Amino acid sequence: MDDLTADSRGGAPSPDPAALARAAENHNLEGTERLSAAETLAFADGHLEDGAALLISLADDTSFHGAHRVSAAEALSRLPGHSEDGVARLTRFADDVTGEWRAPRPRRPPKWGAAVSDQNGHARVRAAQALTAVDGHQESGAALLTRLAENSSFGVDDRVAAAKALAGLAEHRETGAALLTAFADSAAFAGHDRVSAATALAALDGCREAGAAALVRLAGTPGAKRTWRWWLTVRGKVGHHPFFVDSSRVNAAGALARVDGFHDVGAELLTRLATDPTLRDHVWHLRAAQELLALDDHREAGAALVSGFVRDTTLRSSVRLDAACALIRMERCQVLGATLLSGLTHDTTLTARERAGAAAALAAADGYREVGVSLLTGLARDATADGRLRRHAADALTRVDGHREAGAELLTTVADDTSLSPHDRVHAAEDLTKVSGHHEAGAALLIRLAADRTLDSTSRLSAARELGRMDGHRHEAIRLLNALRNTVGSDPWVETYTREVRKSLEEEKQRDARAGEGHIG
Repeated sequence: MDDLTADSRGGAPSPDPAALARAAENHNLEGTERLSAAETLAFADGHLEDGAALLISLADDTSFHGAHRVSAAEALSRLPGHSEDGVARLTRFADDVTGEWRAPRPRRPPKWGAAVSDQNGHARVRAAQALTAVDGHQESGAALLTRLAENSSFGVDDRVAAAKALAGLAEHRETGAALLTAFADSAAFAGHDRVSAATALAALDGCREAGAAALVRLAGTPGAKRTWRWWLTVRGKVGHHPFFVDSSRVNAAGALARVDGFHDVGAELLTRLATDPTLRDHVWHLRAAQELLALDDHREAGAALVSGFVRDTTLRSSVRLDAACALIRMERCQVLGATLLSGLTHDTTLTARERAGAAAALAAADGYREVGVSLLTGLARDATADGRLRRHAADALTRVDGHREAGAELLTTVADDTSLSPHDRVHAAEDLTKVSGHHEAGAALLIRLAADRTLDSTSRLSAARELGRMDGHRHEAIRLLNALRNTVGSDPWVETYTREVRKSLEEEKQRDARAGEGHIG
């Protein structure tokens, strides 16, 4: 949007009304940019009505994102002479009795997190909250917030958000607080929603004790014992799955530790949770220790717990690496973190990815770049090391400022090293294609590997498939796959990969055609 200001003869740039209008109507721009252009135009001298008309158009555009439509109506409510235009739309959006919002497409619950609720719920709560800020409409906005918070068919997280907004209004604080209390105590709600409600309650004047008590209860409530039918819980009530109950317990203790007057109580709960056997995954033990580490008055105790996780070889590699990274990022713990990360790069009980990740974390830390670079370079050059370790180290080096070329050279070395497994060589070439300035060099390596008859057919197919994922190289990928068909015979993967690449090629042609039309236009 560089053309939105016009020369003002040496003074501060002034808005260009024509450019602002074009920007507000440009469907290729982000919604926030279009909104900003329309609102800026409305406040430009002599263009109030032009800007208002654009804001009305955006608020009424059903193809526009719901949150942006609410923002347009909110902006309209602030314009002189158009307050009621904004109010009417905010009321309609929040109430939604006419089916204003498009019905959300049904989706399965995500793998991790709470079940999906009304995708427009957040926008509806925002609309009601915006209405409370308009002179003369606070009560109608509060009534809508109350209705949304009490609506059992509404998304739980949105009900909590509505209650929070209601509690933020001085004249409705008690109503909002009562709703938040009920939500925090409701076993029907997912743990993270209950923690959110309790945290909001503790932040309200006069409700700190009640909110803190709710957080204590949530931190101390173990989840149901896991059974062979746990997958039914995941499919039906994701937020109630023990994994998420454990997460909520740690989050509740962490929230409590940030409530004035309850820092030590929260810290005690976090210390207990860091070693609590009823938590089902060490990731939550570590999270509790990290929360403790973040508290100035309890950093030493937190550091002792976190460093214990780094040294525990019975834990998953990812947990140990995350623990060391938490230390190097924390003030007064960097030296300890650096020492532990350096040790992890040489720890053969870790996976190759995490060993390289430890060196990369050192390279990313202030004051330890050269130490990390030296470790990454050493791992990538170690002819006795596992191919995966060398590849991950070289790839990580390409992302360190000033060392991209060195990393790319080492990836090339790995891809060319016939003493390594074909699998690692192909992945090294693939990694090289993603390094800025080395796209074509990586493609050339994939072509060479796919055509190499000394490699097994699976690796050659993998190389051809990766080549087929790159714009400008799909014709060659199809040629290589056709050649492999003659070598491997009726392998179904040849047909599958060929169809995949052909489909991608058609999509590439369509993109090129659209780009050409746009250029001509």
